[in-house]
Amino acid sequence: MNFRFWILDFRLRGSSLDVQSKIQNRKSKIPQLVLGLIMWLVSVRPLAAQQTVDHAPWDGLMRRYVKGGLVDYQGLQRERAVLDQYLAQLTGANPDALPSTQEKLAFWANAYNACVVKGVLDHYPLTSVKDVKGFFDGVRFPAGGQSLTLNQLEAKGRALGDWRIHFAVVCASSSCPILRAEAYVPERLEQQLTEQVGQFLRDPIRGLRVDEVKRMLWVSKIFKWYAKDFVRQGALTSETLLLVLHRYLDASVLEEAQRRPLALNFLEYDWTLNDQARQTSP
Repeated sequence: MNFRFWILDFRLRGSSLDVQSKIQNRKSKIPQLVLGLIMWLVSVRPLAAQQTVDHAPWDGLMRRYVKGGLVDYQGLQRERAVLDQYLAQLTGANPDALPSTQEKLAFWANAYNACVVKGVLDHYPLTSVKDVKGFFDGVRFPAGGQSLTLNQLEAKGRALGDWRIHFAVVCASSSCPILRAEAYVPERLEQQLTEQVGQFLRDPIRGLRVDEVKRMLWVSKIFKWYAKDFVRQGALTSETLLLVLHRYLDASVLEEAQRRPLALNFLEYDWTLNDQARQTSP
């Protein structure tokens, strides 16, 4: 009997040791699993953070088919496949994962302009984008994993807080800032935006002019439509607007404004399509 009890006690002890051993083994594996999960997360996050968008296809189209701000829509129609491939890339991109504000701003500016061109080609030939019902607030375009109207696309760029985007996005109309004959790229974005603003403000038909006789400052209706993007607090006046724009203006404009106050007025907006074919036809 004593021998049997000894055998039973030995088996019970052995079984207890096996259970304890398994528990210890599992405990030792838990930190390894946690460590592995952490390492996986660390390896995945940089992939999202390092996402980039290749704007080269759009850059090539702009260089080939834009001259002096006018667009060869007929030529672009022949390379529709290139445009569609670029738009497909924008559709699958995650702009929130782009690592810098410059990359995000370049993304939304190029996306807006490419979608405008697509919208024109979808209805070409036409005289004005105003001829297309809901062109800005009804027709939707896929970009950044979303289905957005042009107004919503523009709002994405505006939300980044740089009012100069208004001179980068182009609504395919004669009174818009001219379409740049290249893509916006983050490494040169500051230079590109500075050039766009300066060029627009030097244009007395589209952008800004001073009537010295009537003491009026005539500016694009862009400043009226998006007044709070330019003057965040207070009313939009010639004085408050010039404070924002002064670094981009010719000295003669500022000198004239300092002599006596200028009344603010807005230029008529020409919605005629920025089409090379229309401009060159007899």
